[in-house]
Amino acid sequence: MKSSRLFVQAVLILVAGCATQGFAQDFQRSQNTGIFEGATAPLSPALRFLASEAGKQRMLHSSNPGVLPLLKWFHPEAVGQYPQKPLFKQRPAGTVRPDVHRDTVVVTGCGNTSGTVMNLEPATNAVGQYGPMVDFLLSALGSGKDLVAEYGEDDRYYEGTFDSFSAMYVHRDPTVSCYGGTDFEMGNPPIADPFNQGYLLDGGLGARILADPGTTGRPAQFIVADMRFDDITSGIGLRRIPATSLESTTICPAGTLTSTQEATCAGSTGIIVEASEDNYADAPVLTQDPRSSGTGAGDIYVVSASVRELRTVILLTACKAAFATASDCSTPVLLEGSVDSGRPGVAVVGGGPNAGTIAISFVNEYGFAYVSCTPAGAPAPPVCSKSSSIYTDTNLYSTLTDNPGFSPQTWPVLAARTDSGGQTLFLVWSDCKLASYELSGCPQSQIVMATTTAVTNPTWTFAHISGASGHHFLPSVAFDSGQDIINVSYYTTGSNAYKNGVLMALNQFAPGSTTPESTIFLTGSYDSVQGDGTAYGAGFLGDYVGLAAHGGSASGSSRVYVGFTNNARIGIYSGIGNTQADNNVSRGTY
Repeated sequence: MKSSRLFVQAVLILVAGCATQGFAQDFQRSQNTGIFEGATAPLSPALRFLASEAGKQRMLHSSNPGVLPLLKWFHPEAVGQYPQKPLFKQRPAGTVRPDVHRDTVVVTGCGNTSGTVMNLEPATNAVGQYGPMVDFLLSALGSGKDLVAEYGEDDRYYEGTFDSFSAMYVHRDPTVSCYGGTDFEMGNPPIADPFNQGYLLDGGLGARILADPGTTGRPAQFIVADMRFDDITSGIGLRRIPATSLESTTICPAGTLTSTQEATCAGSTGIIVEASEDNYADAPVLTQDPRSSGTGAGDIYVVSASVRELRTVILLTACKAAFATASDCSTPVLLEGSVDSGRPGVAVVGGGPNAGTIAISFVNEYGFAYVSCTPAGAPAPPVCSKSSSIYTDTNLYSTLTDNPGFSPQTWPVLAARTDSGGQTLFLVWSDCKLASYELSGCPQSQIVMATTTAVTNPTWTFAHISGASGHHFLPSVAFDSGQDIINVSYYTTGSNAYKNGVLMALNQFAPGSTTPESTIFLTGSYDSVQGDGTAYGAGFLGDYVGLAAHGGSASGSSRVYVGFTNNARIGIYSGIGNTQADNNVSRGTY
């Protein structure tokens, strides 16, 4: 590949500086595979999957030739082996279900048992949907009726149904009192290569979505981001879609959109940030400054790892909320102390004396680190502090369960609550209660939390959120500014005897409090998350649970949506039923 357009010299300087950091040396390092086998950075589950043998086989057996650029990046030795016949697992014994020989799915209500399926895929030969992120525009369809969108991995990409790994699922029917599943679904169209005319970057994994309610002069919209690759370039795809387009049955017709239809629906405002011809883009995180005035108000922030095989850094990019081209975004800021780091979290302080401050966490070789940045107003780059240590966690495992059917990995998530006269940062993650089960997996995972009221020179306080029994993993966190409530949702196996079924749990933190309130269960039926039971590559869950919360100041005016994967629906394969993974949504009102 061509010479790097990212900050190689800066990376080398930072490598020297990081050698003196005094972290504990008994940290359980991430087990990266393939081309990243020698890298100590905690890469995202999405990037690790693409580089793995399972990822290679999934691409080789894909009928979509769009996987060829990915093979060139991640498995160049295998390009000549493409294509191979579609590959399916043998059906396990005991899966015959003569009562479910059908190819339709009936969406019923609000999903208080297993969630509402948010895709339109027929049950016949269904494949998996994973890592769905979710956001919504409160009452955009009328009083109490929200415009809801999920964005996540959809393995129909491998079959050519979508021209991107990531797909978007939208509920926009105002006649449904809460939500009734997806009215239409689409891929995210390719985006032009900023370096090479005529080349297009397809959407990858690591899907992220946020709903921008807009302000005076800026209509409401949805922002989506993901990893992107073509034969030469890698970067983060960033697209904004007007809410009015998603609501229009003319611009975005009902059903599964064709490539032509999705190009019209998604629009032309797609750009590439943090682009490189040498470095691999890793899964991004995405947030927005919620303020309506002040330097940086409304700006969009993208944070992701940039991977040069055995060296990784964290980049921050600021974009105008109404970006039209990449010139509306800053040059990437390389965060000090982020060499050999990954899995970032980001939040913006919405009010108080530190309003607009960008808080960033990331996982390094030995634990967690923190950086705060001052906005300059895109496209000017933010000014960032030096990194400081949050926590040295020796219980971070490459897998957070002892169930061989799935291998979730921790990704800390960050939120900023506005308090009276200040703010509280919440960092939430999952780790293992015990430190001696690296080979066989974790016997009991837990949800851990760190909080601080300082955005510069913070001192962190630590606590646990989850219950005593079972596994608790893949948390997500969301701040409802209407009632000043923090929401944390996660998978929990709870008292499930074999720890192979999960419920979706939610804990809330009242204004001013760092003590979790009683656990609320958004689903009532233990469902499997072990991945697709038939398609090759089962077991990939994605990054973490999708979560969004918005509302007014009055009790009962707020709603929280959680997006997740489960196997509650039976797929039909040659007339025989077997489990298959779906993206789902559940909703709570408070």
